[in-house]
Amino acid sequence: MKKFLSIISLSLLLFLSCCSDISMISRGAREDLYTSEFLSQIDSIKSTYKRGDAETALKKLKAFDETKMLPSEKAMRRNLIGVIYFGKANYEQAIFNFDQALATSRLDESLTAQIYLNLSSSYYKLGMSEKAFEVLRNAPYTALEGPESIKFHKLRYRLAQELGHDREALISLIYTLSQKNKISELRIDPLYEILVGKFRKLDQREKYKVFEEFEETKPFVIGYLSYLEAEKVYYSGKKDEASDLIGWISDNFRVYPEIANLIDNFTYRVENYAKLNRLNIGGVLPLSGKNKSYGQRALMGIDAALRELKKTNPEMPEFKIIVRDSKGSGVVGANQVRNLVENDFVSVIIGGLYSTEATKEFESAKKRGVFYISLSQVYLDKEDKDHLLLEVPGSIESQMNELFSEEVLTNFGKRAAIVYPESKRGMSYVNEFWRKAKLNNIPVAGVYGYDKETKDFRAPIKNLLGLKYPRARMEEYKILQEIHELEDNRTIRRIQTLGPQMDFDWVFIPMYPLEAIQIIPVFKYYDAKSVPVVGGPSWRSKRLSAESYKFNNIHFVGDDVANASDELGASFSKAYKKSLGLIELRAFDSMKIALDLLTKEEFETRDELDMSIRGLDQFVGKTGEWALKDGIWLKKMASLYFRRGKIIPLKVKEVEEAEETVENSQSQQ
Repeated sequence: MKKFLSIISLSLLLFLSCCSDISMISRGAREDLYTSEFLSQIDSIKSTYKRGDAETALKKLKAFDETKMLPSEKAMRRNLIGVIYFGKANYEQAIFNFDQALATSRLDESLTAQIYLNLSSSYYKLGMSEKAFEVLRNAPYTALEGPESIKFHKLRYRLAQELGHDREALISLIYTLSQKNKISELRIDPLYEILVGKFRKLDQREKYKVFEEFEETKPFVIGYLSYLEAEKVYYSGKKDEASDLIGWISDNFRVYPEIANLIDNFTYRVENYAKLNRLNIGGVLPLSGKNKSYGQRALMGIDAALRELKKTNPEMPEFKIIVRDSKGSGVVGANQVRNLVENDFVSVIIGGLYSTEATKEFESAKKRGVFYISLSQVYLDKEDKDHLLLEVPGSIESQMNELFSEEVLTNFGKRAAIVYPESKRGMSYVNEFWRKAKLNNIPVAGVYGYDKETKDFRAPIKNLLGLKYPRARMEEYKILQEIHELEDNRTIRRIQTLGPQMDFDWVFIPMYPLEAIQIIPVFKYYDAKSVPVVGGPSWRSKRLSAESYKFNNIHFVGDDVANASDELGASFSKAYKKSLGLIELRAFDSMKIALDLLTKEEFETRDELDMSIRGLDQFVGKTGEWALKDGIWLKKMASLYFRRGKIIPLKVKEVEEAEETVENSQSQQ
């Protein structure tokens, strides 16, 4: 492809947190630069310093006779003295010694780089950011490895950002993330989103300059950024330029399996699935077997949407709905997706009535570059999803986006915990829960899994409430036991002598309604009935609603579908002689979204349709709105709670509780 454009190691020393940018000694020192006797003495001094005796360590270092030392030994000694002064917050003395160290460190490039890092950190502590940044610019940073390199570039990013040096900030972010070798590792790091934001602001020429700068070292993050850029360039219509870039990526980054897979899938999709018929819409639903009736209900919702849009838009072209039977199997469903694309050239596919089918079907649709509208959640990590997937009920990412919103955190508190089933579904929730908590700086107080086959949920809840290991609280236990023994025997039977230790404000439990009915009473069993318990969209259940009278503080994240049901319910019942359910409502939205998209333009190729989807801000349905954010469709979810058997928005709860407080205070007067 054509060129686009012509110290002393922290791991060896326990250190003060305020000195996180300071490094002490390099184990990579060459033998010809240091005598074994000198290194032995330095090891002894390090041990002294580790024990917290900085004064003795400093005294021993000052006792060295510099006239008998090699140049690199002098530099290492001065660097260590500087580090100790830094730890004492005596930054002026630290700077003096680091400067002295640089005078004789030239032969050991690694040590020199570490000294520059230490010197810059000292200036930074004194508020001299410009001087600190100039020092880093002179450092031979390529000599640093692992944690030392990351520390260097984090400091350089911080300084560059503060001083407005945008390109240096971006380059430092790339170096900082260069230790990541997987997409999941990259995307969970908060710095990744900052990097992507800065990268998008560059013009095409500047982007290619960045790629060229890292052509020799080939970090994974550059391979992934360049792939995302190749996709963007391709769908902007510059196919030859995109092809060149894909070729360059293949030459330089195929060593990474995930990058190789992305390239292969992209190339296969472009070469084989460009053809489409805009008026053909595919559907994959269970039309036989035990779930047949649910598939038929979804078909009624699809038909209702088609009728309504014909009524409101008489000039709408005749769309052909081609429905295939998934037979309740994800494998069969995935094969039906392939048939719909290869034989019927469908523009959009609606399917995934159940998550077990949805995941397989979406993977098949993604491989072929087809927009897939899922009637259930797809249990894949965020990095495995893209703009060609829309989850009508609201994805896990959509739920977490609402759960970690300012409004919800203000109501529930900022210390979160999660109890989850040990399954693919459970892990999908845990991964996104962790990612979102980290991005929002929310402390996760507990993560507890349970066997998905279990019927006894006491163990994970005991663990969560600090009751699993009572010996650790033996003194408290004995005191409480004595108090309880003095109580009248007629008082209520005690289940637990120790009270729960709740170092969290709320707990998220991504389980199905029947499991929720079993696990929620366990909190009351262990005297923790007031803790807010939060579930997912499936908690919109008649059974759970009926049982909610027995529980307190039961919430869930889901669709606020009350208005939609009222609007559509009467006309649906009249047309189909059946009441409108959640399946019909979601199927209605899936067809509405498909028709809204396909009536915008007369798409002739899949590329044109893809570009249109990327360019949209949102989709609007009866059950909510979806916005394209960070490459995936996020649904605006609602925070809901159970009150006297009814489902009520969290905002309404606040109003009602305020009114009740006023009523109670008035009745007491």
